[in-house]
Amino acid sequence: MNDGQLSLFLMLGQSSQNAVSKLPDVVPSQSLLLSSTEDLALVLPKELRRAVAAAEVYKLFFIFENFLRQFVLESLSELDKVNWWDKVPPDVQTEVKGLEETEAQKQWMALSSRSKLALTTLPQLLRIMDETENWKATFRNTVRDKFLIQEGRGISHIRNAVCHMSDISEEEINRVKQVMRDWFRVVAP
Repeated sequence: MNDGQLSLFLMLGQSSQNAVSKLPDVVPSQSLLLSSTEDLALVLPKELRRAVAAAEVYKLFFIFENFLRQFVLESLSELDKVNWWDKVPPDVQTEVKGLEETEAQKQWMALSSRSKLALTTLPQLLRIMDETENWKATFRNTVRDKFLIQEGRGISHIRNAVCHMSDISEEEINRVKQVMRDWFRVVAP
């Protein structure tokens, strides 16, 4: 076999392997271990493929939402380091207080202590920024355009779908990426 034939053979083999690996019932290369001997990839290959796809968009939201938390904290703290939480709209404060009470009842769970801001959701963070006084005093100078907040609200529906273990289309994943690019272009991480 000459070099050209060998190259073609390898390329065909890689193409075939790639095509076969995408078949729904073929065990994926990733594993998801329940224990040292139990791999969900072997018994639920379709579901693992879906989980791997969902994990990508989850990671995007993890980064974006935590970035916004830090951004909100730093921005509100510039005005008042001690009482920054007082600048949070009352409806958001009430919702977070309810979450704190729920977490207090779940002390048996191995969750680390979480701050008030760690309990806020993406829509709540956007609400904090969009609140009239906060916008005027703090966020208008940095964000500059409320359209970014509207974009954030748009993808919060995708976030909810991810958190409820739904499949997300490539089109919607690209929408999340575009919104993040828009935000980071204006409010650099």
